[in-house]
Order: sequence, then C-alpha cells, then structure tokens
Amino acid sequence: MANKCLCALFSAALLLCACAHKQAESTAQKVISAPLIEEHAPTENSQKIISAPAKQKKNTLSAEKLPQQPPAPQTEKAPEITPENRVEQARKAQMLSAPTPDKISFEDEELISLAGRRLSPLAYNAVSPEKTAAAWSGEELKYGLYYSFIKAGTAYIKNRGVTTANGRKAYLIQTTAFSASVIDAFFKVRDVNYSWIDAENFYSLGYTQSVREGNYKRDEWLTFDYDSKVYYGEVQKKEAPRVLSGPLSERVLDMLSSLYFVRAQKLTKGQDIIFDIINREKQYPLIVKVLGKETVKTAAGKFDCIVVEPQFRGEGIFVSKGKSLKVWLTDDEYKMPVKMKTEVFIGSVSAELLEYKRN
Repeated sequence: MANKCLCALFSAALLLCACAHKQAESTAQKVISAPLIEEHAPTENSQKIISAPAKQKKNTLSAEKLPQQPPAPQTEKAPEITPENRVEQARKAQMLSAPTPDKISFEDEELISLAGRRLSPLAYNAVSPEKTAAAWSGEELKYGLYYSFIKAGTAYIKNRGVTTANGRKAYLIQTTAFSASVIDAFFKVRDVNYSWIDAENFYSLGYTQSVREGNYKRDEWLTFDYDSKVYYGEVQKKEAPRVLSGPLSERVLDMLSSLYFVRAQKLTKGQDIIFDIINREKQYPLIVKVLGKETVKTAAGKFDCIVVEPQFRGEGIFVSKGKSLKVWLTDDEYKMPVKMKTEVFIGSVSAELLEYKRN
C-alpha cells in the first residue's frame, strides 16, 4: 500500500492528468471534439442521381474479330509506411547526440541523468531559452510532494524554452520528481517527463515519460503526426522496446500539456473545458470543471486562486471511491498551479509550491 501511494505521489501528483486509474482507462469513451477535416453535408439543392445503364447494341462480331485492347499500364504500389518505419525514420532524423542539458535553477536542486533512458527523438532537437509571449515564458516551479503531512519528495516543472517538433515551433515543458533522501533507501524515485506544446494553439505534438520508481522502470514516448493522421512511438519496460501506434483524427493533448492548455483558457465558474487526451495508446475525453475561487497559502506565498477539477466524462478519471483531484491556479494572467491534491485509499497526496521563477 505504501509503495502504491508513493507511486501515485511521484508519478502523478504534479501532472493535471497523471492520476489516471487503469479501470478508468478501460472504460474510456472516445469523443471527437475538433476533427482535422470536416465532412461536407449535402446542400438543399443536392440530389442523389442514379443513372440506368444505356441499352447495349447487340454485338455482331465474333470473338476472333474483336479488336484487341492494349493492356493497362502497370503502376507500382507505393511502399506501405508502417509504424516501425516511422519510428526508424524519426531516430535517423535526430539532430543532436544528446538532449540539451538541463540547468540548476533552485538551491539544492538535483539534476537527473538521462543515461540509459529511451527518450523521444524530439528530445534531441535543440532548445532555445528565448522569451516568448506565453504567460509561462521562462517559468520554473518547485514543489514539495506530501503524503498526508509527510514530505516525501520534491518536484520541478520548467518551461525549458522553444524548440521544433514536426516542423512546428513548440514549447518544451519538463517535469522531474525525486523521492526524499530518507525514502531513497527503499523506494527511490527519479522521474522525467517532457511535453512538446504547439506554440501557437497549445495542442500536443508529442511527449516522453521516463519513470524510475523503486524496481519499476518504464520509458514511453509518442509523436502526434497530424498531417498523416497517426501517432507513433515506443514503450520499453524490462523487455525490448515495443512500437506504439494508432489513428489520429483530431488535435489532442497529453497529460502534461493539458495543464498548460487549461492555463491558456478563460476560467469561469460553472463553465467546463473539454478536450481529448492520448496516453499509452488510450484516447479519452476529459472534462475540467471550474469550481470557484479560494485563497491558498503556501511556502511561496499567499495566492488568490481558481479551483479546477479534472473529470472523466461519465465516471471521474481521477475518482477512486468518490475521491477526486483538485488543482489551485492563481487568479491572474499566469494561472500558475500552486497546489494539487488528491485523496488516496489512506490519507491524501498533494503538491504545494515552494518557490517559483519567471523571466
């Protein structure tokens, strides 16, 4: 039980959509909200016309005297592009030999080694720390992670800057999570997550999840190719990497990018925000309810906040035995997440803002 709580704490507490339960994923109902290509319905004046075949004239020529038709030219079939091809091509297109290294932003911050981790090819694109028009430009957040009243670790969310993904200008958002030193001896956690967010419209271009929790290991990445209407990637645990793929009929979000998409919206009490998420080959709709306003005090200061609650359409994706996840966002242009809390079987798991920096 303790391990499960800690797993939820480190791998999920900081991500708006990272507390998804397996039973919720298996009951997910797909909702198409924004098709990439709209179907054109028939107009009032359009008609369906069925033509009868013309009456054929009786052929008086014998078979031997029929003119010989030249054979139709043979066209070569274009080779099929498989998910394996896409993964291989993405690997060959990697621009750098290693991801752009992270930098220490806070006192006592630890950096996670990426050696031996199977990351998305997008992680090997150059990153520029340029300032942008986004409210979270240059933003760096430090959180304390708590199991009930026990501080069990530390986590960071950073906007690393601007890069490219699938030919689009993108923000690279990174999270890292660490177990506290007293916990390292029996359940060491060193998790890294990346998300590439379209800099213009804030939908996801891809993600990487690299999990190291105790003896559990998982590396997973997906790239969303909207031009080809497919997503593809890999997952690796203890076995060899397995290719992931599926159809893509709309613009979607991943777990981490969903937090930033919500932050970019106007939040009004009683008005829901609805979008689709893809994670681990599962696509499901998410409703984020805007509950109201509260004042929250953390180590980083006192903040007037808007409270939101992500819910699965139908059964709550964050709900376990009537419990849910709540997120407190500052009630200003930044909508900075200052607190997140979810109930577990015994007690609660929460993340509270300790420090923050912004360009």
